[in-house]
Amino acid sequence: MKNNNVIITADITRITTDYAKKMNITEDEAMIQFLGSATYRALIDKETGLCYEMYEAIYEMFLKEMQVQ
Repeated sequence: MKNNNVIITADITRITTDYAKKMNITEDEAMIQFLGSATYRALIDKETGLCYEMYEAIYEMFLKEMQVQ
């Protein structure tokens, strides 16, 4: 079983890369937005259980928070 921190890091990288492409912004800008989001706070809070969800669910939650269709 992989370390959960490795999985979370991979998800964050994928989320910010995909979001940057979708929004036509830099990956740095996408990272700043994601790290300031409620989705990120929930992701790193093990009590929420979000860290155990699939990438797609986390990404959709972030898009909804950012009000992106």
